[in-house]
Amino acid sequence: MSKSVQPGMRHIAWAAALALIAAAIPLKLDSHGSFIQTSAFASNGNGHGNGGGNGNGNAGGNGNGNGNAGADSNAGGNGKGHGSTASALGGLNAGHASATAMLNTSPNSRVGKIAAYKAAEATALAAAAAAATADATAAAADAALLAANNALTAAQNELSNDLSTIPGFGLGVLTDSMGQTFGSLTTTIAADTATVTTDTTTAATADAAAATADATAATDAATATTDLNAAANKTPVSPSTQAALDALLAGK
Repeated sequence: MSKSVQPGMRHIAWAAALALIAAAIPLKLDSHGSFIQTSAFASNGNGHGNGGGNGNGNAGGNGNGNGNAGADSNAGGNGKGHGSTASALGGLNAGHASATAMLNTSPNSRVGKIAAYKAAEATALAAAAAAATADATAAAADAALLAANNALTAAQNELSNDLSTIPGFGLGVLTDSMGQTFGSLTTTIAADTATVTTDTTTAATADAAAATADATAATDAATATTDLNAAANKTPVSPSTQAALDALLAGK
């Protein structure tokens, strides 16, 4: 005949069973006094499911999900950038052709038209540089002429003032407050007059040269633009697209 289990022993058995369960499955009490699984155990149960499924698929996973998503995102961004440039270039992607191909191609082909633009752009850049130099030369000549005129005017004004305020100054013996005599002032005025004459000619020549250089630069720039649009299948070509093509052509 079996012995019945005393109530005290049952309590001890239940306590032991709960201890084993707690050791195997970490639990804690929530605010309502109920047992819930801890986050560490929950992550083992659900982390791989959500992380592996949603993380790699939607970049929303924990740990590896975010890392992989970042790498894929950067790769996609870089690819999109190159694709955008290639798309903007359109037919101008033919600029990838080698220098030899550009020399030997038909002038009516896409590559040939790009080669024509390349030459026209080089000419335009050289003309622009020449125009900048001519403009600087003209500006310097104009400044020199202005200075010469100012010096001449100052000497003329000094002589006029001395003649009106210093009796007998015109006889050539007296000096003014600046130590100038009638003779020294007239000599200065003659020299300044000659300088103004020379500088006037120099400035006129420089201004004309600058005007010619500016006109040439404008014409060459227009030719390069025309050749660029003739080579493209998407017109007008934007400055950024032109810059991208120029980068392709550099060094060829």
